[in-house]
Amino acid sequence: MKFIRHIRILSIFFLIHFSLLCKEINISGKIQDFNSLEPISDANIFLKNKAIGTTSDDEGYFLLLLKDIEKEKINLQIKVIGYEDKVVLVDLLQLKPACKTCNVINLETIFINKKDLQYDSVNISSYKDESSQISDISISGKELNENLKGNIATTLTNYPNIGINSFGTVVSKPSLRGFSGDRFLLTNDGNETGDLSQSSIDHVITLDMSEVNQIEIIRGPKSLVFGMNAIGGVVNTSLIGSPNIRVGKFHQKISIGGESFNKGLYGNSIFYIPFKNNQINIFVSNRKTENETSSIGELDNTQSNIDNYKLSFTNYRKNKYINFKIEDFNMNYGIPPNPGGHITGVDILLNKRTAQINYRHNISLNMFNQFDIKYNYIDYIHLELVNEERDNNDIFELYNIGDYHVGLAKETHNLNIEFNAKKSVLGLEFNKKLFTPTGFYLTPETSENSLSIYGFLDKEILNSDLNFLSSFRFGYLQSNPNNSIFQYSQVNIDPLEIKKRIFRTVSVSAGVKKSINKIELNSWIMHTMRPPRVEELYSDGPHLGTYAYEIGNTDLEVEKIYGIENSIDFNGELFDFSFITFYNYSPYYYEMAQMGSCPEALGWDPLSGTSHPCAGADFIDWGSGEFGFLYKYKTRGSKAEIKGVEFDFKYNFKKLFINYNFSFVEGDNKSINRPLSFINPTKQILSFDYNKNFINYKLRLTRIHEQNRLGEFETYTPGAFLTDFIISYKYKSNDFAIQFNNIFDKEYYNHLSRIKSITPEAGKNINLVYKVFL
Repeated sequence: MKFIRHIRILSIFFLIHFSLLCKEINISGKIQDFNSLEPISDANIFLKNKAIGTTSDDEGYFLLLLKDIEKEKINLQIKVIGYEDKVVLVDLLQLKPACKTCNVINLETIFINKKDLQYDSVNISSYKDESSQISDISISGKELNENLKGNIATTLTNYPNIGINSFGTVVSKPSLRGFSGDRFLLTNDGNETGDLSQSSIDHVITLDMSEVNQIEIIRGPKSLVFGMNAIGGVVNTSLIGSPNIRVGKFHQKISIGGESFNKGLYGNSIFYIPFKNNQINIFVSNRKTENETSSIGELDNTQSNIDNYKLSFTNYRKNKYINFKIEDFNMNYGIPPNPGGHITGVDILLNKRTAQINYRHNISLNMFNQFDIKYNYIDYIHLELVNEERDNNDIFELYNIGDYHVGLAKETHNLNIEFNAKKSVLGLEFNKKLFTPTGFYLTPETSENSLSIYGFLDKEILNSDLNFLSSFRFGYLQSNPNNSIFQYSQVNIDPLEIKKRIFRTVSVSAGVKKSINKIELNSWIMHTMRPPRVEELYSDGPHLGTYAYEIGNTDLEVEKIYGIENSIDFNGELFDFSFITFYNYSPYYYEMAQMGSCPEALGWDPLSGTSHPCAGADFIDWGSGEFGFLYKYKTRGSKAEIKGVEFDFKYNFKKLFINYNFSFVEGDNKSINRPLSFINPTKQILSFDYNKNFINYKLRLTRIHEQNRLGEFETYTPGAFLTDFIISYKYKSNDFAIQFNNIFDKEYYNHLSRIKSITPEAGKNINLVYKVFL
């Protein structure tokens, strides 16, 4: 009898269970502001990962109809402009309908908080819900403060397989898994920087690190949303002046800091001024550094100064906003002396002016819940001058009177239209650029027009915790040089070969993600195509800042790279680890390769009165440069492969947190059967974190291995062992961090530095960061 009674109970349970999951279910509730208790209208309420949704009425009430829901628990996503997103877990078995016949589950009142700076994105885990890969990196809050330096490259140096291409610390750019230049993307809030940093090692990234709120490195299929050439990944920065940050009253955020190795100081302030349905943001910033020092002394002409001003206006409506933003970014910096170029160094002055329009509308259209239109205009110019004493640093006055050696300007118009959801994107992008060189720089004025269509989808398969990811970007680019106003005649390139080129590109990617209890598996493949840059096609002349004579190749075709990544991640209570492997192959890989070398000239003094040891060599351009010679560099396409591994282990022991990271990358030029040039060496990092009473203490030990796999004309770089100690403090609206870097003042060299034959990297250094929200 007991058995029969148990059967009846189970039968009734499954009957109720089945009826709940198969019938139509209505979910109701009311959305209110947590502080004011006012109802919120036009809030988007939708079923996470499903194309099911509704909006709240003028009194904050909503009713959501669900059909054929097979799960016992569902996640309701609540989203409204100016408020923090909220996810509500609804248990369909535990929550009872409001009445026996109406079949409505009433969630009653749901409170949401206004989005404010002090609640801004400091927790990196949320990105996991927006389709991320195990190899993705996200840095914000305390972690960002503990790594923050003067530029993006030095800030990222403590992360796996990230090297620093440099011409001095100020002129530093990251290398991701051996990829540099145009093989990874650098964006600010999803927008291109609009400078010339990826075209040459001496051109800086026009990014003020003091306004960066978060850094993401995005890999895998989703990276194609940002651009076609994302095989190395996307470095996307989020800025504190974003229109997504809306405040309820006047606020100010102040950041100050400095570094000892270059006597650098910086400070900025942003004002958030709300009124009615509008908000004005005003941002002012200054950063100044003097000559940098290493363990062997001071490096001349490595000073810098940045002044940055921004003004934005945002009008917020119930479920949309429109934002207008202008920026004036000014910088001057020095390139250190080099016996192979200019013995006193080179000075560079730059200005970048930006105007943006951003429109966002929360919608409910099939799988999409957000519609964006972005227009971005960037007017960039920089002047290169041989270092000399002068009283005038006004870039526009110097340009007007012609008092400079090289001038490079780029005007960019970018229009982006995008439908968006957390795990799906569909967009259209149009880009128009005008590249204008002046002075002694033998590249014609060139216009570029490009159009691309792109999409991304992350789809769960049959509620199996197995996700299929796919993305595409189809592109068309037209490069049109203007020979009619070209001021110099070409020497190494036939003028008849300088003609319009059209490139068509197809970049695609697909992958899978599988979760099994505490284990996650990722695997994806990618094929990218990249058209050549203007300089790679048409350059024929000396480049002042790099001390090189650069020759383009008008016959270059589209660069193609095929990549694959596999990874596994285990997330336990006491420890977690991840293991990542990647492999990339290119049948046509661009290189601006040195055409020859003269080792005998390393000890030669150009002021000695003796002739150059390799006088008459055809790999040197005679008559250029301060001393009448520059090495020639020519663009070529080669077969290449780049592969590597990354291993990360974390262990939690009460208040002690231990993290070990190992990263290795190797590149080979298959066309000449030798290693690729400028591949960062193997790196190991072991760190210990101890947290007590709002204070975190970190000891970081870094082992940089030697680099003896040398490309053409490269030299050996010894390894190094570095020790850092960091203290950070966070309490309420105050953030403070102090870094003691290279505390034993070790002499070490960066394999990717173009001046490692002149100087080692920075010696001991104290870095200070303080931020306060008022």
